[in-house]
Amino acid sequence: MFYLNLTINNPWSDQFEPLRAWGGKLFKHKAWEFEIYRCETIVELETRFSIRTDHAGLTVGLGLFSYALRAQLYDTRHWDYNTNNWITHDL
Repeated sequence: MFYLNLTINNPWSDQFEPLRAWGGKLFKHKAWEFEIYRCETIVELETRFSIRTDHAGLTVGLGLFSYALRAQLYDTRHWDYNTNNWITHDL
């Protein structure tokens, strides 16, 4: 996993308000999400890339003066650490 995060929050704020969100399925086990929200963030830069973990994928976030954007491409499955493989639920 690669994770880089720089965040400066307003310590006197507990604000969180979702403004807009979009998302959908790309392939059988792959999905995307894009969201805009208000929060306690003054400045935030976030990058995350993971494999072999629950909801593995890429996340990129940017926040400035209480507004934040976050985009994700991720796997919808969970990772089983005992078998070192994806957990699949056939419906």
